[in-house]
Amino acid sequence: MSDPGSPDPLLGALVADRYRVEALLGVGGIGRVYRALHIGLNRPVALKLLHPAVASRPDMAERFQREARAASLLDHRGSVTVHDFGTWDGRLFIAMELVVGRTLDRVIARDHPLEPDRVVALMTQLCDVLAAAHRQGLLHRDLKPENIIVATDPGGRDHIKVVDFGLAVLMQEDMQQRLTQDGAVSGTPAYMSPEQALAKPLDARSDLYSVGCILYEVLTGTAPFEAASAVECLAMHLYDEPEPPSSRCRVPIDRALETTALWCLEKNPLNRPQSADELKVALQEAVDRPSESELLARAIAQTATSREARAVAAGIAPTRPAPRPGQEVGDLRVLLVEPYGVPFAESALPVLRAQGGDVLVVRRPVHAALEHVPAATQAVVVDIRDDAHRALDAVGAWLAAGGAGAAPVVVVGADDAMDAMTRALSVGVADYVPASDLTKLAKKLARAVRRHQRPTRG
Repeated sequence: MSDPGSPDPLLGALVADRYRVEALLGVGGIGRVYRALHIGLNRPVALKLLHPAVASRPDMAERFQREARAASLLDHRGSVTVHDFGTWDGRLFIAMELVVGRTLDRVIARDHPLEPDRVVALMTQLCDVLAAAHRQGLLHRDLKPENIIVATDPGGRDHIKVVDFGLAVLMQEDMQQRLTQDGAVSGTPAYMSPEQALAKPLDARSDLYSVGCILYEVLTGTAPFEAASAVECLAMHLYDEPEPPSSRCRVPIDRALETTALWCLEKNPLNRPQSADELKVALQEAVDRPSESELLARAIAQTATSREARAVAAGIAPTRPAPRPGQEVGDLRVLLVEPYGVPFAESALPVLRAQGGDVLVVRRPVHAALEHVPAATQAVVVDIRDDAHRALDAVGAWLAAGGAGAAPVVVVGADDAMDAMTRALSVGVADYVPASDLTKLAKKLARAVRRHQRPTRG
């Protein structure tokens, strides 16, 4: 491995006999991007090369080639043009249009809050790119502010370029040719749709969920869901409702843009915009001047002292009493299934009892414990840290046999155990709680019970 402080050995190199490497622009998960000059055409390009450490891996090499093919399919002013593709010195490379500008995350960090007209201009351009891609059956799958470059023309107008189609797939492509292994997930957790978190088949609406995450961040300066671990972040996408942007930001938020962002963030794809064109129309309508009553509501919300009070004052959240401290689960009857030998300090038991729960602890194999769930049990907590695969098989079988009719199940698992989390949620558990975040168990358990008790719509 080269010394981090030493000069990049590729600087000044002549790649494929035609690209003179001039400067390092960025480092990504699978490659480095350089500014280079095509010496024959005297044209500057962005040159992306696969990291030598992963170049020999067939999956990564295919992903890199897929980026070139996917990007070359898309002929749109908002997508980066691919000029060339090939192999040099055992490395794959792509020569692309060189875009001068700032990534959207830097625009947000420097310019927030953005004026509504500017927000709409940026986001409608993004919709245009996606509409063109989706018409060709192309998904991006890794939309995030870092993959959107904002360039400014001499007149001060923003123009976006969407980059990094390294995770893109053709919607109609045979599932056996997908880059991820069966059951695995790819993408960036903070911007990933619920269906992508579960490794389900994706369509255009998954990209639109990511657009909702980006719009939310443009409005508030922060992503809708943030957590210490990827697992917790994905679980939030699956189960948590995003706070209204007005409750996350001290500056007034355009009400129509807020509604549009929350529309994109619906868990069920059927409840989101069904196309990028439909979303673009909603964004364009959002720039209409708000009514006087809306302006007054925002003024009241801005002076409120708590986040929830601001949301209520703005008319975006129902008034509800604050929960009593220490009573998240009240007197719920909970069955806790734990492996043998779990230290008390690492157990879910003290957390649940501290919150007022009536907890029955069972320390035996999960399949045996679930055979005898007391009739009065209102919720089941299963600690799967000891043997996640076997435990989840047992939980899945119990739920498939109708166990969900008796009580919802929440599992406690290892931190960043992505496979365990996706498996747990796919078999129908109510929530997944990382072991390092047990303080949230009672709140998530109470929420699972409330969802379970809601009447089913006919």
